[in-house]
Amino acid sequence: MKPHAPSLPLRKLAIGAVAAAAVLVAFVLPAEYGVDPTGIGGATGLTAMAQEAAPTYEFEGTLAFNIEEFDPQAERIERSIQGLIHLEDAPFKSEVIELQIEDFGEIEHKFILPADTTLLYSWEVVDPKGDGVYFEFHGHPSSADAANYPEGFEMAYSKSEGVAQNGAFTAPFPGYHGWYFMNLEEGPITIRLTAAGYWSEHKEMYRAVNGKVINNVEF
Repeated sequence: MKPHAPSLPLRKLAIGAVAAAAVLVAFVLPAEYGVDPTGIGGATGLTAMAQEAAPTYEFEGTLAFNIEEFDPQAERIERSIQGLIHLEDAPFKSEVIELQIEDFGEIEHKFILPADTTLLYSWEVVDPKGDGVYFEFHGHPSSADAANYPEGFEMAYSKSEGVAQNGAFTAPFPGYHGWYFMNLEEGPITIRLTAAGYWSEHKEMYRAVNGKVINNVEF
């Protein structure tokens, strides 16, 4: 019994596959990859196309740094380019602080920071039912430094009403930097404050309930 002859579509597919393979070997490989098994690529100049180098571009600008020439003999590199890095002697601290505020209560909580150090922070009123708190983010110099500033000096950074705030703060001067919070909710609340930075300490500076001062610490 004679084998069954391939149908016309199958013969067309076979012919197409052979033709595609021939194009790949004779033209694509020499032009794209420099591979020329048949010699056609060299004869037609296709191989040279693959060997052409990509164009190069030279940087014509100048890089300027505000530090002295690099010293390869230095034991420690501790100067930053353009002052974008502020190096510290100790690792940064991180802490989650829960601040309890009574009904009709208000508190002030401060971080003691050197100048030019950064405090990353997020605070939120836990499970708020209303307006949250009125807050003021501000700073004071310490009593020891007060003579270097105008009388009663303080600097305000942010104030509003709300239930949360996130940010990064860089201390413009050494001293006490932090928040005053007034409870606007009905009933006592908890503020969860998450902070990371280079403070020497943080503490409650002021607390009052219904206008009666319970705690008041001097700066």
